[in-house]
Amino acid sequence: MKKLICILSCIIILFCVFSGCKKEGEQPTEETAPEAESTTQAPIAEREITLGYFKNKGLNPYKTESPLNRNLLTLIYDSLFLVEDGYAVSPLIAESFTKEGKRITVKIKQELYFSDGSLVDPSDVVYSFKMAKDNSFYSKRLSNIKTATASDTSVIFTLGKEDIFAEACLTFPIIKAGDAIEKTPVGSGRYVLKKKDGAYFLKANENTTRTEEMTTDKINLVPVSADKGELYLLQTGDLTYFFDDLSDGEYIKIGANMVKMPLNNLVFLGFNSEGVFAQENLKKAVNFAVDRVALCDSAYEGMYRRTKSVFNPDWYAAASVPVSENPYNIKEAEKLLEKSGYVYAYSHNAYRSKDFEFLKVKLLVCSDTEAKLTLAKEIAKSLRSIGINTELDEKEYGEYTEALKKGEYDLYLGEVKLSPNMSLAPFFSSNGSVSYGIDTDGVTAKAYNDFIKGAIDISTFTQVFDSTLPFIPLCYRDGMAYYSRELSYEGKVNEYEPFKNVYSWEA
Repeated sequence: MKKLICILSCIIILFCVFSGCKKEGEQPTEETAPEAESTTQAPIAEREITLGYFKNKGLNPYKTESPLNRNLLTLIYDSLFLVEDGYAVSPLIAESFTKEGKRITVKIKQELYFSDGSLVDPSDVVYSFKMAKDNSFYSKRLSNIKTATASDTSVIFTLGKEDIFAEACLTFPIIKAGDAIEKTPVGSGRYVLKKKDGAYFLKANENTTRTEEMTTDKINLVPVSADKGELYLLQTGDLTYFFDDLSDGEYIKIGANMVKMPLNNLVFLGFNSEGVFAQENLKKAVNFAVDRVALCDSAYEGMYRRTKSVFNPDWYAAASVPVSENPYNIKEAEKLLEKSGYVYAYSHNAYRSKDFEFLKVKLLVCSDTEAKLTLAKEIAKSLRSIGINTELDEKEYGEYTEALKKGEYDLYLGEVKLSPNMSLAPFFSSNGSVSYGIDTDGVTAKAYNDFIKGAIDISTFTQVFDSTLPFIPLCYRDGMAYYSRELSYEGKVNEYEPFKNVYSWEA
């Protein structure tokens, strides 16, 4: 809806039709505004970098619920590690780290300062960790990290289970101890929030220890609202750049430069192993019957990446896994259906059991985005075309999750954002968010636990996964970074560092 409003607003501007009235935006409150002062926006100097924020959502990394503000805060707060290309991590506030079993010891850099000139020390990291564990956004990636203890120069993290990739989850914002109640806590990032003449802006942090060459020492901020969203402000020239994870399923092309932003969002097809899909051959038949490339092209309009295994195809650790071909093969699907005991009934264009019961499955989908609905409809169509009678069950999010909990489905279309360490615990742990229909004590779950402990390699695990097929990975979804045509920008960003090379941007 927000994007629809933006598009309509742009059309109005292009045709110079003004209504003469303007909806007044929601006023910030003392608890949620960056400061308790007026947010009247002063005129912005021409040709300067300008980013948006929601003025009534706050700029505290552990209080804001706005993805737009949370992205912006990566400029104000640094983390122990930085997620680089290929989802590898490099030390930022950390100087070095060691791993031993369920313990990670992170040594903190010496002579590292917050923007107010005070030293960053291990107690600040422990304080920030506790805030992150209590935050709904960061706690997901920290679910396997149970405690943090400070020593003179280091922080010791203890894990629930061994994980050779666990340091990739130590990417939560580090704030000064005791500052969590502040509207904008003190950080050690590249920029500091400032205000002048009623306008907020970011000023380069003089105490930063980052070594990038700086071109941009000031970034202007403009408030975004339901009336004047990011797309609107970008097209009117009031905004330079913004990142959209396209979670609403709307793909809009506008008069600006665009670059794909790879996401760690896995789209998959899940099975209810308590019903007809207790048979592994039937799962594999569905896998062969679904042309995931054609279906994802139809639903996501090219804004996705093909899976080379269950893991993100960009992940450095999966580089050794051979690229799998699209498994779409109708003849193989038919063979597996017959192997499962089904006979094709030509008069009904459907498969039936030897007891004359026709094969019928229910495909559950959440109706919150058009892209998901399109994908589910195409999957159902593909299954029907080979003789699997497929009923599409569209439900609102609350009813959808309730149906999953009750097992009222045979297949379901799902999407999950994986943490930076590529953990598949959401599927293979007993309390996993998408473990529906999966035997979390089974052979695949055991193989996964062995893999993250380093007992088996990634190729061995993927072979086990492909042979048991607990779910079907369909694709990894992409987001979009939009930026003005005047911006000198190389597009070197990822979802965890959306302003990675901001120092070199030029408007």
